[in-house]
Amino acid sequence: MNLMHRGWLATLAIVAVATPLAAQRPTGRQFEGRVDLVAADTPSLQLGLGLNIPAGIYVRVAAIVAGGVAHRDDVTHGAARADLVARFLLDPYREFPLGLYGLGGLSAMHDPFEGWRPRVMVGVGVESRVRSGRAIAAELSLGGGVRMGVAVRRARRSGR
Repeated sequence: MNLMHRGWLATLAIVAVATPLAAQRPTGRQFEGRVDLVAADTPSLQLGLGLNIPAGIYVRVAAIVAGGVAHRDDVTHGAARADLVARFLLDPYREFPLGLYGLGGLSAMHDPFEGWRPRVMVGVGVESRVRSGRAIAAELSLGGGVRMGVAVRRARRSGR
């Protein structure tokens, strides 16, 4: 085997066993608490909890459950929803004080007025800089009505 072949084999072996550096790996899961106002035929106000996991450098996928109240015709009842949302981060490395992102996903909403109904949602959000290990985000989206939400997320070790 000549020197060139040995060099290629050594390079392939290094690439095969190499692990990404810490800066290259997406950081772990991220918990969030949130409050959302859904302005629709049946408006609702809901508190929720979510779990975000990285799906690459620019994308975070979140599972969110929320509950609260819905109001229609001077009657108020309980309301609930479950969301599966992907966020596309425009600044995943926190190079700017505010991080803009787009979001999209699926939602299952329920209240006694309209029963269960699936919805597709799409929107935009902005996340603040980290303070005391937390970041605050504001979101505006469409899906079952106009949604306005505020989330408080645990900060990641690196990036958003």
